[in-house]
Amino acid sequence: MRAFLYGLRIRIKLLAAFGSILLLSVVLIVLSGSAIENIIYFKSVNEEVDMLKLRLQTMDLVTKEFVYEGFKSPSFLEKQEAAAITTFNENQAAAKSLLGTLRDVQSDKDQGAQQTVSLDLTLDSLQTNFEKLVDLLKQRGFKDYGLEGSLRTAIHAVENSGFEFDKVSMLMLRRHEKDFFLRKDLKYQQEFNARFETFKSQLEATANKELITFLDNYRNEFNRVVEIEKQIGLTESEGIRGRIKNLFIKMRPQIETIHASMKEQNETQISRTQWLLWTVFIIQTIAGFVMAIVYAGLLTKAIKEIRDGVQNLAAGIFPDKLVVKTTEEIGQTKMAFNQFIDRLRAATQFAEHLGAGNGNLKYDEQYNDDVLAKSLISAHDKLQTAESIQQRANWINEGAAQFNEILKNDAEDVRIMGERIIHILVTYLKANQGALYVVNGTDGSLYLERIATYAYGKRKFVDERIDGDAGLLGQCVLEGQTIYLKDIPKDFVKITSGLGEATPRNVVVVPLKTREKVMGVVELASFGMLEAYHIEFIERVAESIASILYNKQSSTETKRLLEESQQRAHSLAQQEEEMRQNSEELQATQEEMERQRLHLQQEIKALKQKLKETVLETL
Repeated sequence: MRAFLYGLRIRIKLLAAFGSILLLSVVLIVLSGSAIENIIYFKSVNEEVDMLKLRLQTMDLVTKEFVYEGFKSPSFLEKQEAAAITTFNENQAAAKSLLGTLRDVQSDKDQGAQQTVSLDLTLDSLQTNFEKLVDLLKQRGFKDYGLEGSLRTAIHAVENSGFEFDKVSMLMLRRHEKDFFLRKDLKYQQEFNARFETFKSQLEATANKELITFLDNYRNEFNRVVEIEKQIGLTESEGIRGRIKNLFIKMRPQIETIHASMKEQNETQISRTQWLLWTVFIIQTIAGFVMAIVYAGLLTKAIKEIRDGVQNLAAGIFPDKLVVKTTEEIGQTKMAFNQFIDRLRAATQFAEHLGAGNGNLKYDEQYNDDVLAKSLISAHDKLQTAESIQQRANWINEGAAQFNEILKNDAEDVRIMGERIIHILVTYLKANQGALYVVNGTDGSLYLERIATYAYGKRKFVDERIDGDAGLLGQCVLEGQTIYLKDIPKDFVKITSGLGEATPRNVVVVPLKTREKVMGVVELASFGMLEAYHIEFIERVAESIASILYNKQSSTETKRLLEESQQRAHSLAQQEEEMRQNSEELQATQEEMERQRLHLQQEIKALKQKLKETVLETL
């Protein structure tokens, strides 16, 4: 058996070993997939419990909204249709469906299952009470509908009866009526009835039975509205509103119990899955360990030699060349390993010379086409290039960080900020002079205003205005592009120092541009040459400055518009108040004219009767 195993090719041995491990891995994956599906299923059930809780909260909210405002909508009063009713019914049906799903995954002995059944019954009771509430609110009505509509009809019958009565008493009745509807307090019903009896006794003395009939109808309608309000519930804890509230309170602990039950089932499933996976994993590990020991004993001495050589190489030690005795896979591997060591030695020596700065060293002639040598040379060139790029990036980022410290204080005055910006910009770029301009004026008369200058470490307090289309600055504003001049005329600009004056070699003008709008210009002059990354840095800083200027401009414009809006709102409020006063005066005049008309009609009627009696007496 041992000879047979020795005779097998290494590929067959490795396939047999890894095939066994792979088979166990497939078993582990199948079991893991099944367990994950169960966990995901229970997680989805937990999410449905959370959704059930959300639907019950929605039902509670729409019930309150319907009681306070929803029943007043014309669609409900005319057709008994309301969005709150639809939402309540949809959520109630969805909640019932979710409870059905929960019952399918719960066991009969589970406490959560008992709470699910109880919650189902509570939902049925809630639906019944909600339907009763809808029916009561339908009977109550609003404005011209239902009992409130009948109440208003009774009130108008009294007020439009044409009979004389005590207006103060009638107003007091209306006041008690309004107080009850506003505060839902039964004391106002008692005060209404007491005032009514007093008022009625006054009318009985005048023997005006028709008016008394109208008043009795008014009182009866009012008391009917009060009675149905008591059935609905004067507060959230009374009447059918109280029963609905108690049902919602009852359902909260039931849902929590169901949630805890499902969470416990999920944790139990996870625990079982962990034990199963750990068991299979341990079996797989033990099997793999045993196979490794068995196959390790079957490997040849040559494999161990290669391993030792690779380990020495991994430890940074060049191993001795391996002795090649065969031409099969092991022998071929030894030969390839020896060639690799030779190439690696040559590459190491070449790398050491490169590290010492000997860039003219030639690679070993027998390895002229060695990919490793070419890669080393290419890597050396790329490292130098990358180092240069990194230095420039670090320089730009450090400069940007300094400017960010200035620009983040957007409450600072523009001129003070400009002075700090131009100071740091000139100093950081090692330039010689700099100026910062902002664009002011309207579209027809734009001009550039210099807000800050700096030269040789000293601020130049120069207040200068330049036309928006004049010179390089105007060109930069119009085109919105950076202008970089290298051949500067002698009289273009002078840089002054303690040693005299001189013309700079380079001038760069960069627009302060944001959102396709030029907010200003920054101008720098220098003796030294400005590189491309210098220009990129200036443009990056210019964009940040432009954003700050744009924000300040927008803030100022917004403040101005807000003040105008407030002034207009104040004027409109005054006009509205005047119109309201005029309307009240007009209404009072109309009421007085109506009273005078009724009085004149009564006098005309009396005169006609008197004239008729006089004519009869004459005859």
